[in-house]
Amino acid sequence: MTAPTHRQYAICTAFIAAMVLYNLKLSEISYYLTLPILILTSKYGAIFPDIDCHWHNIKEKTVPNWIINKLIRLTGGRHRSWQTHSIDIVVVLTIMSYYGPTILYNNGKITNVNKEVAIIILMGFMSGWVSHIIADMLTSAGVRILFFSRVKIALVPKRIGGIQFSTGSDWETFNYKVIRFFNIIIGFICLIYPMIYNGRHRYILELLRR
Repeated sequence: MTAPTHRQYAICTAFIAAMVLYNLKLSEISYYLTLPILILTSKYGAIFPDIDCHWHNIKEKTVPNWIINKLIRLTGGRHRSWQTHSIDIVVVLTIMSYYGPTILYNNGKITNVNKEVAIIILMGFMSGWVSHIIADMLTSAGVRILFFSRVKIALVPKRIGGIQFSTGSDWETFNYKVIRFFNIIIGFICLIYPMIYNGRHRYILELLRR
């Protein structure tokens, strides 16, 4: 998938992450402050895995990106390599994104405020990374299941008739339009989710009926 499509998937996972954090009470920061932070960091996280591309194909040529790109290349990485496109790596890093700041806080290394902010930023970034993996599984190239194995999972075949399931194809255009439309729906739900969760929507519906 290309960057615009990955960003649409990132917005979707950011909405879901916001509702999950609120539902499970995993953050003490205001829901409506958390939401925009998650969206912004998720968009960056969605593009980050493609930092394993050849350097001249990377648009944001910053020093940190150059260092990460070179480290990936020095360890044998190429585009969709195990360093950035493995399901197990993403799962482990997502877990660490929540428990890492919590462990630091419990050991007195950071304050509670720093812990809360770090969790939101890291969870947003990882929700974008997760969305990248999901989107790439919807192409014929797929992603690795385990970092040490070359076995990949792709949810679509290479081709069905005249339809190609590859990056930049009509299939991606269809994906982009569908996820963008879906984001409108889930975005509206996300905006009123605290009211739905707390049952306040019933009171509003009663007022509208009157």
